[in-house]
Amino acid sequence: MARAEQGPRRVVVVKVGTSTLTRGGGALCREAMLELARALVMLRRAGDEVVLVSSGAMAAGREALGHPRLPPLMSAKQMLASVGQGHLMRLWSELFGIFGVQVGQLLLTRADLEDRERYLNAHDTLFALLGHGILPIINENDAVSTREIKIGDNDNLAALTAVMCSARLVILLTDQKGLYTQDPRTCPDATLIGRVELLDAAVLALGGGAGSAQGTGGMATKLTAARTATEAGVELVIAAGANPAQIPALARGEGEGTFFTPQPRHLQRRKSWLATAVRPQGVLVVDQGAARALLGGSSLLPSGIVAVHGEFLPGALVEVSDLEGGEVARGIARYAAHELRQIQGRKSTEIGQVLGMTRGDVAIHRDDLVLRGEEGNA
Repeated sequence: MARAEQGPRRVVVVKVGTSTLTRGGGALCREAMLELARALVMLRRAGDEVVLVSSGAMAAGREALGHPRLPPLMSAKQMLASVGQGHLMRLWSELFGIFGVQVGQLLLTRADLEDRERYLNAHDTLFALLGHGILPIINENDAVSTREIKIGDNDNLAALTAVMCSARLVILLTDQKGLYTQDPRTCPDATLIGRVELLDAAVLALGGGAGSAQGTGGMATKLTAARTATEAGVELVIAAGANPAQIPALARGEGEGTFFTPQPRHLQRRKSWLATAVRPQGVLVVDQGAARALLGGSSLLPSGIVAVHGEFLPGALVEVSDLEGGEVARGIARYAAHELRQIQGRKSTEIGQVLGMTRGDVAIHRDDLVLRGEEGNA
């Protein structure tokens, strides 16, 4: 079925963590949630369409059940999420309703983002909500997620959502004012970094470890989310959730936080999906000549492959790395892993003779390949 093209939009994705919603306590703080709702309504009135990625389902579940003592089992966490998600959405609906704003829920797992058809369906649902003036509230579907299909944290869910809806900005609200030169909790001399132009290894090293006891992410996950967003051409800012009134200012590029500059050369939507939403199922190691050819715009030929790691079927996303282990690209393999092992290092004209059939002359076609830092067509 054909999909209608979306015109230019001004979408801002705002992610709020559990520690912000609870203000560090054991229950959802209605005052904090109301202040956030008011700020997002002001952002909408200024001309932006707003998507809220909201944590807090398990905290809401604990509150609704009277803070029970539960075993550290996945099923217990999923039970809390199942109870809490409805409780959380009821609160958001009531609070946004004060301002006359209707909300809609969208629960996602990694499987929804990795499957192309489900990804496009989620995209269409998101834009249908926005098109009708409804504020989408997105969360990971923790009630059914397992380790294999979990996105893992709402920072990266917010970044992936921003890529999906071609947002102009992601705002990650946390218990810190942004990224510091050192951990401000232990180093009084730490200073806030106002803007990051290039998210390199030195910046990633500032991420540190885990976050609050109630949340699942720390600064490291926020930096990963920043890399995902900026590589797709989306600006991202990390700011303090304790001051939601500054959200409209953050959306104007002002206010206190750490802003991450989007890369000027970014990927078209389909390649953004390949680069961010899908996890590689294997690795193809290529020689130096093949690596140079890929960077020059060529497809990957079987003659350039020196090793195949992992087991996968035709159509799987795989990573392409050089002999030193550095990632060169990602792409959709035309052949299964066991077939590529048979034809690696061979000429394309030998594929049919070796395998008894052929799916084409290339291991990965250039149209199905995403290079690191590649410029797509806008």
